[in-house]
Amino acid sequence: MIKFSHEVLPLHSTSSGSIYKIDVWRYFHPDATQTVYLQAGIHGIELTGIPVVHEFMKEIEENQLIYNFICVPLSNPMGLDSQIMGVQTGYNNLHTNQQNCWNWNRICNLRDEPSQEGHWIKTLMDISEKADIVIDLHTAGVETVPHIYFHESQKDHASGLGIPHLLSWKNPSESFADTNFQLGKIALTFELSSSRSVNEEWIEEGLNYLRRLFGILPKSGESRLWDSDIQLKKWYSPAGGVICWSINAGDSVSENEVIAIVGKSATELTTNVNSRYAALLPSLTLRIYSDSPCIFGEPA
Repeated sequence: MIKFSHEVLPLHSTSSGSIYKIDVWRYFHPDATQTVYLQAGIHGIELTGIPVVHEFMKEIEENQLIYNFICVPLSNPMGLDSQIMGVQTGYNNLHTNQQNCWNWNRICNLRDEPSQEGHWIKTLMDISEKADIVIDLHTAGVETVPHIYFHESQKDHASGLGIPHLLSWKNPSESFADTNFQLGKIALTFELSSSRSVNEEWIEEGLNYLRRLFGILPKSGESRLWDSDIQLKKWYSPAGGVICWSINAGDSVSENEVIAIVGKSATELTTNVNSRYAALLPSLTLRIYSDSPCIFGEPA
């Protein structure tokens, strides 16, 4: 029976002598023709993917999947350790470099720089170099429903996995998956659940997406497809303060429908937020997807 081997790669030491490191797990099947790189935890507040990778590694061995796998369950220990008064803040590198505050998943352009962040992202890029398929597990926050980001040419790989929404893109960012796509790989970014917490239901949902992707379960369910380059809409709140949503992520709304109220405090909500479009709201961050392609509110 083929099993995973384990390697520990040191990243750097802190002033107290603590060592940040990355655990890399490798599984090589003699009949495999493709190598998969599977990681989670680039953002420290995004926890669900970490146990999903650990549990899926067990299923890889149990099913003796005919792929090579390189698995990094926790790709960013610095992000996981970033906290302010006990609240995780590891979306940006606030604790490692307060002068720039980069998004940990937008710094692949730094991989040749002699900085802590550059060394870290280069380490991940080096580990994944031989992969044909790159799967990057994230979470999207309580205000967003699960979805997959993918390049428009790779729709077939993202389809049939049972995830509610698929967001295609044409113009790449400096994210880990986008950078790997530009290197000629299949690259998918999964947004699994809420952030800063984890439960068995979310882990099982994440596992089911991977089971369908790699043939342990049959493909199932239709996902709604969005073109994030032309259907992604956002606008600013009409006032500052506390926002109280009157709809849920995933709800459909009509044009001018009240979707939230804003005020100075939770007891002083005075200003309505009206939807500027007839739309589905997979995300409650004042980002919406219109039912027809639009640019600045006008038909494309």
